[in-house]
Amino acid sequence: MSTEEISFLNQSDSYCVCVIDMIRSTKVISQISTFPDKIKKYYSVFLNSMSIIIKKTCRYNNKNIGDSLIFFSKTSDCTNRSAFWNVIECCVTMMVAYEFVNSEMSKMRLPSVNYRISADYGKAIIAKSARSQAHDLFGPILNLCTKINSNAPPNGMVVGNELYQILKSFLDSSSIPSVDDDYNIEMIGKYPTSIGLKQFYPIYSVISKYTSCNTTTAAQQVDPENLLKLRKEKQGKQIEQLSQQQEKNKSHDNNIIIVDDEPDMAFTYKSILNEEGYNVDAFTDPRQALVHFSQLDPLYYKLILLDIRMPNANGFQLYYKFKAMNPNVKILFVTALDVMGEELSSMLPGFSAQHDLIKKPLSNDSILIR
Repeated sequence: MSTEEISFLNQSDSYCVCVIDMIRSTKVISQISTFPDKIKKYYSVFLNSMSIIIKKTCRYNNKNIGDSLIFFSKTSDCTNRSAFWNVIECCVTMMVAYEFVNSEMSKMRLPSVNYRISADYGKAIIAKSARSQAHDLFGPILNLCTKINSNAPPNGMVVGNELYQILKSFLDSSSIPSVDDDYNIEMIGKYPTSIGLKQFYPIYSVISKYTSCNTTTAAQQVDPENLLKLRKEKQGKQIEQLSQQQEKNKSHDNNIIIVDDEPDMAFTYKSILNEEGYNVDAFTDPRQALVHFSQLDPLYYKLILLDIRMPNANGFQLYYKFKAMNPNVKILFVTALDVMGEELSSMLPGFSAQHDLIKKPLSNDSILIR
């Protein structure tokens, strides 16, 4: 008897499911259809960038279907706050990566890409393929998550009611920080769950309080094929504004923020730099650093020293959040690991291990030189 191509597991489990879908990619591809290499690069830049974020922030199963990417994780314990928190953090990282993905597109003279993200929670079953190591997900939750995706704003995110109810339950818990401290979650509409029946499924938008909303707002107002022109105009205005504020911000040139979960290391860096005339703020809690940064003039800090591995934090995600608030801030990663240079180079556009990474332990002179 021949082996079955698809085999299903015997039981269903609860999964967090997320869908990332490119907007109007067919129309974009038609504009570059005479350049096969450009088509390959266009898809590969986007899909690979999103895959890297998923693997480095969540380490979930993911697979691409055409111009969409799906990732999911079994999370049967609804009280496991970190599991659901990671889903939202991963999706927000993908949202704020918009500028970075399109900077790569621009370098390759490719059209800009826009995408939508949706997430939800529910029962599903896993199927295994005889020809592939990748697993497939089947069930109403996947279908629903795919359908509500179109309700997300360009480069934005929506979640279904089942996932929202779990996130909401964390607001009443004693754990700090709460979801509400970091995200604005608002109901934006309802999706009809059954054709011909008056049954509707609530849908919610999710916006991080520490990221800029300008990209999403602009994308809502302008047709995607005109976004490249808008981005250039926006960049021109930003350059003009930066020039006008140059004198105002001269006093900010020595401002540095340090984020390191080891109090001794943070204190040592701060002391060394203070003695050399730098104005330094040090934080051992990454979230407090983000809150502090978001409440100041985005141009206040010229440099961030950022530890990579911290409990309940990911330097990779923090990088995108800081950059979303100020794309021009310089970030130096600090690590004791030898392998991080190559890993970061694959994740961050324009990253240079030689110039953007410093290794622990550091001497006073090496800190000042960098």
